Amino acid sequence: MKKRTLIFSAAAILIVVLAVPFAVAQHMRMRGAGFGHGCMHGGSSMMMFGHMRGAKAALGLSDQQAADLKKIFTDLRTQNAPYRASLRDGRQAIAQALLANPNDVAAAQALLDKQTDAERQIKANTLTAVSKALNVMTPEQRAKASNFLQQRMAKRADK
Repeated sequence: MKKRTLIFSAAAILIVVLAVPFAVAQHMRMRGAGFGHGCMHGGSSMMMFGHMRGAKAALGLSDQQAADLKKIFTDLRTQNAPYRASLRDGRQAIAQALLANPNDVAAAQALLDKQTDAERQIKANTLTAVSKALNVMTPEQRAKASNFLQQRMAKRADK
């Protein structure tokens, strides 16, 4: 009986150890660091408003404003590309470190700290880009954008 319990316990621990890197990666993706769709996406589209066509119509943007905004967010995506690659590689490195030595949590934590630095830089770059984008808009357009964002946040809170 003890041998059976030991085998099941060892198997459960092994499953947990193997699942940790995937859970960490998924958690980071869900927080926005995975850069799916969200405010910190850094894509070439208007982050808060969806695609540029919708933002242009909803906010009454001129062609020049739309072009300026597209350039700002395209530049942001280019600027953040090495950090996104670093995050991707870091997740793989964390998984490999834990697989190589499940007891060396300190090494995995050090790699995780590097991830945090890259995330912080992406967010700082995004804040700068959003600030530039808002400066392209008129006060009336910023007010419309604010209303749109509040409605969107209220919708998400209801889910």
